[in-house]
Amino acid sequence: RKRVVRPKRSIAVVVCIRETVIVVDRRYKLFGWDYEIFNPLTNEEINWYRKWAQSTQGPLLGLACGTGRLLCSLAKDGHDVIGIDLSDTMLSLAHKRIKQLPAKVKHRIRLKKIDMSNFNLDQQFGMVFIADNSFRELRTRKDLLRCLRCVHQHLKPDGKLLITERRFNPSLYHQGQRFIGWSQPRLHPQTHKAVSRKGQIRISKNHKRIHSEFLYKTIHADGSETFEKCRWSSPLLSKREYIELFEKAGFDTQLFVGYKQTKDDGRNST
Repeated sequence: RKRVVRPKRSIAVVVCIRETVIVVDRRYKLFGWDYEIFNPLTNEEINWYRKWAQSTQGPLLGLACGTGRLLCSLAKDGHDVIGIDLSDTMLSLAHKRIKQLPAKVKHRIRLKKIDMSNFNLDQQFGMVFIADNSFRELRTRKDLLRCLRCVHQHLKPDGKLLITERRFNPSLYHQGQRFIGWSQPRLHPQTHKAVSRKGQIRISKNHKRIHSEFLYKTIHADGSETFEKCRWSSPLLSKREYIELFEKAGFDTQLFVGYKQTKDDGRNST
């Protein structure tokens, strides 16, 4: 049965799509260049955001905007967009992407280095979005709630918050763990050295947190190898707990499965 919370004004739309891994802030600093390789955006996903943006009068705000992929697509449609992120690497990649746009498009985009759980932009938005599982980048339930409350304060009375989250599938975690083997080597665009990664994801015994660890291997010209380890931990919330968070922050919530906006009846595992 669909659960809809009816508090104050804004709508949070959450799309549950296929389960994936969680990445880490240190990884962005070391290996942010590979983000789009392992986390590609589909046309279906981009068009879903474009459709919702067209129903608002803007402007738009993207939290944890990353490399700016969605910002650029929305700006091309004529929207004024602000993107915030804490990662210097990701913001640098976004700046490079924006510079390649026509002048009339790139002037619609502004980037800011800000914590998405604690921001004040002195502006209201027709739509705020947190794409690509990025809501899980926040490390505590307190941070998640702070983020939602910040968003609520920045939305117009009829504004909308869109969040895409990948549904957690416990069947993929044998005895609470999941192992990801070595990826194919990728060429680092700056160092031109081959880099590959493997990962391990573990669920806490109380099923309240998810811990991940990625090991990156760099192969040097002389054949030697160096390794960098990146760890991450974040809250693991059920659908009910997400809805409770939205309610505390003042949102009316709609949940869908996939980008065709199928109502979430709880039976779809994708």
